[in-house]
Formats: sequence, structure tokens, C-alpha cells
Amino acid sequence: MKNISIGIIGFGNIGKKRYYALTKIKNYKINIKYIVDVNNENIKDKKITWFRSWKEIKNINVDLIIISTPTKISEIISQQLVGKYHLLIEKPITTNLEIMKKLLIISNKNNKVLKTGYNLRFDNGLKIVKKKLKEKIIGKIYYCKLTYANGTARSNTNAVGSLIDMGTHAINLIEWFFEKPLMKLNYCQNQKNEFLNKKKIDNGFCLFKVNKLTCFIHHGFCNWKNKFLLEVYGSKGFIEVDSLPKWGRQVITTGLRTYPSGVPKVEKKIFKKDYSWMNEISTILDLISYKKKRITQFNSEGLITLKNTNKVNNN
Repeated sequence: MKNISIGIIGFGNIGKKRYYALTKIKNYKINIKYIVDVNNENIKDKKITWFRSWKEIKNINVDLIIISTPTKISEIISQQLVGKYHLLIEKPITTNLEIMKKLLIISNKNNKVLKTGYNLRFDNGLKIVKKKLKEKIIGKIYYCKLTYANGTARSNTNAVGSLIDMGTHAINLIEWFFEKPLMKLNYCQNQKNEFLNKKKIDNGFCLFKVNKLTCFIHHGFCNWKNKFLLEVYGSKGFIEVDSLPKWGRQVITTGLRTYPSGVPKVEKKIFKKDYSWMNEISTILDLISYKKKRITQFNSEGLITLKNTNKVNNN
């Protein structure tokens, strides 16, 4: 069993999820060397060294650093640590495209992982969707609709708005599902209803073109109830995903057409546990340890998603 040493910067909601995901990984012997946060009240394992400032850990050698801080802080920290360590940084790392390009160049030059934390690609249910699409189970794809929204207009602390916080996940999934890195934006409509006194986007709709495929995305903080709904319709049937396991129950529905018309043949799968965080970190550890894939190809994900997101943000 390979030994892996890890540092965590930021121990809020996401940092804790990363920590608990690490405790569930069984095929590596994981040593969490330190946690950086403004206080140590939530650090139950007193064997883990606590630092108040990330500047104190610059010279502590670890195999991977997980950065789970708000985007503006992640942007600063990443520029200081890039190229020196393998990094997993919560999405989108930065909203500045030029900074992201520089981070990628430095990471690739030093053969270091720079993983943007889009964990939904590693959700067990969504991995099934990806497999079915690749196998063309529902034939030629006609269109895709994806809503990822919640009701955090008054409580979200990341201060970047719903496009960056929720919409980037949706855009990232579309890129992954249909294996099209750069997409054409046909239309978008953004709103500033309540979030940060109407300073940032808190609801929006975008229409992308992926070759001849139409993809519609809704992101928002104004649904007042968490919602994830994916619909993909093709010439032979459809796939629908209702919710995410982190909210208790995810239902994957595959329906095959009855010709010439009629009730489709339907199959359902239900997932109640969220393994996406563990799956994502396990993939990174495998890459670091065994180098089964080229790190440079793995790193480009965050840059591609930011490019597509900026098409909406700048519209």
C-alpha cells in the first residue's frame, strides 16, 4: 500500500468534504500532515498539525495539496504553490483567464497535477450516463437540458455568483458528456435579483451549440430548493437524472422508444450515497502514483471550462 502525504488549505464545508473523502480511501495509506484554517475548532484529529496561515506551509513537503478556499483566495494561493506541488483546487481556481493559462503552463512544465475541483464528473450515476452516451444507447442526440440551482441567494459565501458557482459545473458536464472542449454560445440571459445586493449573477439561462446538438443550461441561486435535473433526448430514447446523491436520492432513468409511438421501455437506477469526492481524489492519487494518463491532458479541464464560462459572463 503506497503512502501518500496530503495538506489541506481551507476547512469549511468543502474542505471537510475533502477530508472525509480521504478517510474513506482504502487503497492508499494517507497521512494528512496539516490543515490550514482560521481556527482549529473543527479539526477533531489532534495528530494533524494546524496552521492559521497558508504561508507557513510553503516548505513542508507533501504529495498533494487540496485548496478549498473562496475563489479570490484560491487565486492568490495557487500562484504561490503552482509547479512546486500537485494541486487540487476548488473550481474555478480563478475567474481570470490569463492567470489560469499561466498556472497551466507552470504545472505542465513541472509535470504537476493542477486539478480543478469539478467533482460531478466522478458521480457514480453521472458516470453511467456518460457510458450510455458513449455507447449510443439512445442513438443520435437531439438535445440536452441541464438545471443546477439552489436557493442560496442570501447565504452563499463564495461571492462569485451562480454562473461561476453552479453554472461552471453544468458547463463542465456538457463538455465531458459530449467530448466537445470548446462550445459555441448562441444565447444567454443573466439576472441579478438578490445576491450581494444585485452585484453578481444569481440566475441565468444559456444555449450552447455542440456541433449540431443543442444544449440548454439553467443555473441559479433563486430556486429556493436544491435542484439538479438532466435530460438528454436522442433518436432511440432518453436519459434523465433527477437530483444528486448528496441531497439524499438520485434517480437515473433510461427510456427506449416504442415505434412508431407509444409508452417507452423504462429502466431506473437509484443512488443514495455520494462517492464523487472520494472518486475524484482517488483518480488524482492514481495519476500521481502510477502516471497512467498524461498529466498535461488531465490539467486542461479547468481552462477549457473557464473559456466556455467566460463566453456567458462577457456576453
